[in-house]
Amino acid sequence: MNTTERPATGLFRNILTAGIVACMTVGTVSAQSAEPDVRQLQQENAALRKQLAELNARLGALAQPAPASTPAAASTGPAPRTVTTVSAPETAATTKLDDDTIMLSPFEVKSEKDRGYLKTNAVTATRIGAEIQNIPMNISVMSSDFIQDTGLQTITDILRYTASGSGDSRFAMRVPTNSATPQGTFTMRGFTVNSLLRNGVNRYVSHNFDNVERVEIVKGPAAVFFGQGYPGGVINYITKKPDFAKTFGSISYQIDDNGGDKATLDQNLALNRRAAMRVVGAWTDFTGDRRHEFRRGFNVTPSVTLVPFDSGKLKVNLEFEYLQEKFNENDGAWTWPQGWFDAYQNPSAALIAAAGVADAAAYKTRIFNNVTNYINDLRKSTNDYTMAIYTKDVIKPYGYWTNLSGKRIEDQAFNYTNSGAFTSNEVKTFTATVDLAPVSWMDARYVLTNDNSRFDNVSGTLAPNADGITFNWNPASSASAGYYRRQTDHQLDLIFKKDIWGTKQKLLIGGQHNRTFQQYMASAGVVYYAVPGYNYPSAPVNNVPNPTGTNGMVLINQVLRDRTGTVLTATEVYSKWDPAIHPTPPLSKLHPINRNLLDGYKPENESFYVNWQGQFFKDRLTTIAGYRKESSTGYGQFLTANEPWFITPPDAYLHQDVYPTNVYNYSASYAGDPENFRTRKGDSWMGGASFQIRPGLSVYASVSKTFKINSGLAGGFDELTLDQLLTDALTKNGGSFNYRGTTVTSVASGREALAKNGAFDAIPNESGMNYEIGVKTSLWDEKLVSTFSLFRGIRKNQKLDDSQKISSDPLNYSTTMFDSTSAFYGSTKRNFRWRTVGLKNQIEGAEFDMIWSPNRNYQAVINGAWLWYAQTVDYPVYPQPGTEKFNAATATNQALYRMYYDNRIENVPEFRLNVFNKYTFTDTVVRGLALALGARYSSETVYSRTFDWNPDRGGFMAGDFLVFDASVSYPWKALGYNLTTSLNIQNLTDKVYYEGTYVPANPRTWQLRTTLHF
Repeated sequence: MNTTERPATGLFRNILTAGIVACMTVGTVSAQSAEPDVRQLQQENAALRKQLAELNARLGALAQPAPASTPAAASTGPAPRTVTTVSAPETAATTKLDDDTIMLSPFEVKSEKDRGYLKTNAVTATRIGAEIQNIPMNISVMSSDFIQDTGLQTITDILRYTASGSGDSRFAMRVPTNSATPQGTFTMRGFTVNSLLRNGVNRYVSHNFDNVERVEIVKGPAAVFFGQGYPGGVINYITKKPDFAKTFGSISYQIDDNGGDKATLDQNLALNRRAAMRVVGAWTDFTGDRRHEFRRGFNVTPSVTLVPFDSGKLKVNLEFEYLQEKFNENDGAWTWPQGWFDAYQNPSAALIAAAGVADAAAYKTRIFNNVTNYINDLRKSTNDYTMAIYTKDVIKPYGYWTNLSGKRIEDQAFNYTNSGAFTSNEVKTFTATVDLAPVSWMDARYVLTNDNSRFDNVSGTLAPNADGITFNWNPASSASAGYYRRQTDHQLDLIFKKDIWGTKQKLLIGGQHNRTFQQYMASAGVVYYAVPGYNYPSAPVNNVPNPTGTNGMVLINQVLRDRTGTVLTATEVYSKWDPAIHPTPPLSKLHPINRNLLDGYKPENESFYVNWQGQFFKDRLTTIAGYRKESSTGYGQFLTANEPWFITPPDAYLHQDVYPTNVYNYSASYAGDPENFRTRKGDSWMGGASFQIRPGLSVYASVSKTFKINSGLAGGFDELTLDQLLTDALTKNGGSFNYRGTTVTSVASGREALAKNGAFDAIPNESGMNYEIGVKTSLWDEKLVSTFSLFRGIRKNQKLDDSQKISSDPLNYSTTMFDSTSAFYGSTKRNFRWRTVGLKNQIEGAEFDMIWSPNRNYQAVINGAWLWYAQTVDYPVYPQPGTEKFNAATATNQALYRMYYDNRIENVPEFRLNVFNKYTFTDTVVRGLALALGARYSSETVYSRTFDWNPDRGGFMAGDFLVFDASVSYPWKALGYNLTTSLNIQNLTDKVYYEGTYVPANPRTWQLRTTLHF
């Protein structure tokens, strides 16, 4: 052999070796995807090892240097090359337990293609880990790297870089609600989002990002697997799990621009080949940009994964999450027109006449702490009932008050949420997940979740009085609330799989059952005995008596005074707060948290679902179809009047002699409402297909239907007292009365009249639809991965109050239909709460998501949407102009219809565009330095389609912003330790902007974090 051929021989050997390894790796992956039994894999692996050993021997012989014929020849040839023996990769068939064996569960996501921001697999859309390119739905995944680089901290922050999302800057202080009712007003694809999941299970109060591995966002309905909801989509965040590959960990410490601190721990322990453990936790102590803002909390999530058998066919994961947090965030903005203050100083004759009061002094009293009275008088005096009060000129982000010199102060740190208001969450959740593969053609997963969550809230905002000096805390606008939820959830999934005639078929059958005990603590009212001035001897009597047997909780001489030295009563401490001389009066002094009255319910929910997935034409065509049936059963009202002494059973209304209502403090008619014992049902379905035109280019189409359970009867009346109501009305009116054109002469005819008007009609379930076509790309070795989709979403039969029918009902708010001694008498007594379900909203648009990584240094996330149609199509309360029920009798009615039908649905921007770029240096002295810059744009959004915010008359609009975010990170070493320091900046230019509401989003904020890796 000629020595000049040796380099070619070495090159050939290296290429051949790499090819063998690649082929064996592909073979291993293919074997895993086909999932034959372990014995077959062991046999194939042994054969591959034998062939590889023979090939190594031949390569070794080829690599030996040829004998030199002369010393000169020997000296001029290249040096002998060392042969590297090729090792066969471990597979699931080996008897040794390894990482591949552990991670075979089809319910999880793992791909060798994943890198950086790119995640190519998802589990949320189908409950089975599948390639996103083959799923006929629009799915985007945010990796933990992306979440960290963008500084996302809350569930609504996710929408900042979501193509068709629109946030809600008031979300943090919103009270959680039941089942499928959304907590905030943030939207995706134009619809509110209620399906906020953690590992596929609905969350109640907290969405902790400290333990998040990735966030999967499914656009459009995914109710086949996650239950009733809205057609906008699903947000599912997937937590970090123990890793068997190695032991690793990190500790990070973070500070922010307001002096806040946060420490985070993430420790993974590969204990042995059968067990791995991970602990993730964080401690937080943040302050905000506004006065009194804070966020304090602690969370820890330990989890352990066990693989009892060498085959890897059984895996058990146990996880416990504990979280406790308490926070106060600004929940308001300046919303008071200057005309109100001017009218107080010098009320016009027209305003006085419109109010019907005697003089200017009386008018000042009328509007002193009531801007609504001023607005009503203004509209009446100008005969303009459709004018917008809250315009762009009125809404301002900061607070304004008058100092002792009479100068008007703009207070950028003003917090409209009272200093004593707060939200508190406590979460204790245990999850056990069992993955089992008993045979090659079936996989199973069982998940048990025990969720014990508590939410406490004291809410209340501050508002100026018309004098421009003092502020008012309005008891009517404040409250305290507590929610408890204890839920046990069982979920079982079975996957049956078989290759038939060259096609791959999978059938997923699953079910879910949960029992919930949810309690709600209503406000106990306001107590003033802990407020200075309560025991002032000559002050007027306050609205709450002294605590029995005591002289109050504060000293008699503890008083506050106004600027003139006049002593303020306890109520005036809140109604006449002067920020120039008084501390902010905290609401926590007025609202006790722990109360005896607990309003409880124990619903039981069941669901069954089936999903078929098939791949045809050498996997080029992927089809999917699914169906879900769901039911919810109520078992009455479990009221705790005074634990442990007085606890009301759910059937107490049937035994009022044993459980008198005036002792146990419950409403017999409400407790016995048939709705509390009814079973409600609904279903969802979906279908779609994806076809690969050529490698890296696919088209897809899908249709999905979702639902939400609606409860109650259209009349919204008290069934147990209905006969008495009709009897009282007949008695008062001499034995007969007219009800909406029908003469009522008896209880029976009264029921007939109500039935004729639909009072007994059951409210049908709400439903939603999504129709979608799209294109997906995965080009140039995953350098450009994108989805482009066109869709139409429809939401109809939303249950809403019919305010016009309520106000016009002759048996409502009446002082003439009933005697004054009747329980149904009174100008504020609503006896029928009429509901309607005819509302139909429709969204049409296009959106795209793109991850571009042309080289290893640069990656970008680019997405956006154009929602060209976001309208209400029909609403029976406001009939569509041109229809039979349309009433254009007045100019006000015409303006109302135009405002409602000609404007976009609230918080749905027409255009969205988001870009986030990251460049990482891989050479030179700054190797490892990463620079990132993001931009997010939203067109304007309607805040409210009401006359106060009338978008047709210049009412305030949110959105219309371009905001920049940035980050920089650098890895470094110290004392042999690896560290990374990063700086995140949100709202780089400190822009004042509004996300979906009139409360401004956060100003410029930054976080500096250093992480120690070990």
